[in-house]
Amino acid sequence: MVQIVKAHPKSFYGGLLFIAALLLSNFLIQKMEVTGQVPPLLVLATVIDIMIVLPVVLFLLVLRRKPTLSLLAPLWLLGAGFVHWIVPAYAKEHLQYMNASIILVEAGFILLELFLFVIFIKNLKTWRHNFKASFHTCPHLLARISAANQQTFGDYPKLERLIGFIATDASAIRYAFFPHLDAKPDGDHTFSYHKNSEYFGVFLMLVHAMLIEIIAVHVMLMQYSHTIAWIATLLDMYALVFLIADYQAIRKSPVVMQNNHLHFQKGLRFHMEVPLEKVVEVRRYEGEALPEERHSFTLMLAGLEKVPPQLEIRLSEAVEGYRVFGFKRKVMKVFLTVDEPERFLQALNEARLVSKKDI
Repeated sequence: MVQIVKAHPKSFYGGLLFIAALLLSNFLIQKMEVTGQVPPLLVLATVIDIMIVLPVVLFLLVLRRKPTLSLLAPLWLLGAGFVHWIVPAYAKEHLQYMNASIILVEAGFILLELFLFVIFIKNLKTWRHNFKASFHTCPHLLARISAANQQTFGDYPKLERLIGFIATDASAIRYAFFPHLDAKPDGDHTFSYHKNSEYFGVFLMLVHAMLIEIIAVHVMLMQYSHTIAWIATLLDMYALVFLIADYQAIRKSPVVMQNNHLHFQKGLRFHMEVPLEKVVEVRRYEGEALPEERHSFTLMLAGLEKVPPQLEIRLSEAVEGYRVFGFKRKVMKVFLTVDEPERFLQALNEARLVSKKDI
């Protein structure tokens, strides 16, 4: 199959070149001391370069996307480890404010989650009732959690969004350590999308790489800061748990046609419900590469090589989907690959006819 190589804009390569120059110049000044003994002002400049300038250039020019906490947190920790590594031992006393800032930020997030957890516990009885009541309308775990959150905390939108952070963590723990609590939906109107993919091999490689990285990063950072080393290790362990939970969620969350809706859940990354009356066209995808469209959702798994999706579903109007940590996204098109595309197409067309008769 022909594979299209993505052409990056000039800003992408310019951003990479700038980041490389920034890292090299700070390495030469701090680690190699090419300009002589390092004064406090240069230490401050290095911290600003690595912790502020580098992330801005990375997101603005290279990744070309809005920064998210899930990416910024490990980036800042890696940056802090890099700074500790290159700054000479005699100048490390000037990094105390950076270490204190990292600890304060981490403590702030922990306190916020504890506060939200207390509020959640106070409303646990109502939340559990709403969660169980949504079982027959929401076949997937993430959709049931979102429905329960909205019904319980819907009068306080900001609080509902914050509770979404806890919901993502809770879902990851549930899928990773208690997978038996959630039965896989089955029946003629369920369609898996992972069995014929290469994602299991990719998943094993990622787990193997992360286990090596956790040990290597911990040993490296331990030489410079025990606090940062353990914070980085805990975040890496969380990422590993999230990865395992995501795969469990993929196995247990096939595409479901139920109650005149299409129910999608892509691991822990995204979920949405599409009313069948909003589906205006279902067709086989004819392109050679997946298009990058803003208001679209792709239900297909990464493999060893890039392949286009099998099917494209177009909607008459935007439908709201949910990403990790409760962030929302408008969707007008769904690109997907399932294990049994012919059966899916037949079932979807039949369900759409029934849906139109009910209107």
